[in-house]
Amino acid sequence: MTFSRNNQINKLKNNDEYDLLIIGGGIIGAAALTIASNAGLNVLLVDKHDFASGASSRSTKLLHGGIRYLPQLQFSLVKESLNEQKILKKRLGSLYRPLKLLAPIYKNDGFADLPKIFQKNFIAPFAFKLGLLFYDFLGGRKKPEKHKNISKNNTFDLFPKLKKINLKKSFIFQDAQTDDSKLVLSLLRTAVEINNSTAINYLNVKNIFKKNKFYEIHLRCVLTGVEYFVTAKKIIAASGVHNLPGDYKEVSAKLKMSGGAHLVLKGDPLEINNNGVFLPKTEDERVMFVLPWNGNTIVGTTDIEEFSGTKDNPYASKEEIDYLIRHVKKYFDIEKLEYISSWSGIRALIDDENNSTKKIMRGHIIEEVDKNFIQIAGGKLTGFRLIAIEALRQLFNKKFELQNIEYQDQIINYQNYYNFSDLDHSVNHYCVATPVDYLLRRTNISWFSEDNGKQIVKKIQKHTNFQDIDFDSFNYLKKEGLIIS
Repeated sequence: MTFSRNNQINKLKNNDEYDLLIIGGGIIGAAALTIASNAGLNVLLVDKHDFASGASSRSTKLLHGGIRYLPQLQFSLVKESLNEQKILKKRLGSLYRPLKLLAPIYKNDGFADLPKIFQKNFIAPFAFKLGLLFYDFLGGRKKPEKHKNISKNNTFDLFPKLKKINLKKSFIFQDAQTDDSKLVLSLLRTAVEINNSTAINYLNVKNIFKKNKFYEIHLRCVLTGVEYFVTAKKIIAASGVHNLPGDYKEVSAKLKMSGGAHLVLKGDPLEINNNGVFLPKTEDERVMFVLPWNGNTIVGTTDIEEFSGTKDNPYASKEEIDYLIRHVKKYFDIEKLEYISSWSGIRALIDDENNSTKKIMRGHIIEEVDKNFIQIAGGKLTGFRLIAIEALRQLFNKKFELQNIEYQDQIINYQNYYNFSDLDHSVNHYCVATPVDYLLRRTNISWFSEDNGKQIVKKIQKHTNFQDIDFDSFNYLKKEGLIIS
């Protein structure tokens, strides 16, 4: 059965008993669905919005090796992240993209992640060099993958728009990148079309009732208002920054939230030539990235506790946009920086000590909500496989592993302009239910086009049956900050 929403709804109507319910269609939920169904479990995944509509489409698109955690002496976390890169390279196919990152060191800057003593001018280059040597060692990297010292002249040959004044030296090291939303959709399609599981977007969990050895779940379709009732033996809530549904709301994990804004620049105005740049120090003692992304350039990110918009539709504020532009101009020789779109994602952070969000480690927790009912919160994109397996092992005595992901080249090759072929294929195989699903998460049309997809919403509605649902695409794009009325 194909991964169309109509097919998934029809499947739900004919099957109301499941081994496992997964609430949340982000990267952790999608991975848990794929891994659990690969182990033979009958699994239903639901999301009250579109799949990957939260943080899983709003990241910096990096599968970090974890070099930032070395100064915090988190050696096991770095080793784990580097090992995950090796596994994901095999499992994700073309959704895993090796990326070279430049780390320039400037006089009087150092690196924000280093302890203060190591940021001094005469120590910073040696401290960073030592960190990279250890990074390569922990990753068991062979010579072609190891970091390289780059002279000032070679730095400017490779990155001609990088500022020359006060540059002391540079390093290039290996990291990795992905397309986060397309990774989520590829996991889900593998789970549905290969493993015969069920995944439905715009299906809200209204309440959960414990009944002896199972749970009864009340579901409501956000687009049509139709209600469903199913039962599940066990539940995983992987709903990011959102509370648990219904009567379980009061026992939700206590989280802090942090907004992270990004800009999309058209083409390659900073001449990074498909490499990334690690901007060493912001005014609030953080680091930033400039990265290639599907023929354009990403700049990010911020870290603010008072984010703009809502948890469902955060957006980059003018202050955040100005902040990002200001720091690009700090390190690149460019007078005018124009961007074509922006987004903001909300991080779920775990903290018991009332720390600033900038100081909180990006770890995860798995909490028992009730018997055979757990909630996952926090975590980094790179660790999605490990987190999903850890959660499943808390509920089931089975062997779990992530299989090779299928079909990824099909969604990767969608064009970033409107065409019937891609739209029809995404409706039938990637559960597109509204115009914005296609514009924002199956393609990058709204992020990459000058009008952010405004002109083609009505064309999409006419070509599909989307006009029959209760969903305002124009209003959604306004809430995202993509359309200004």
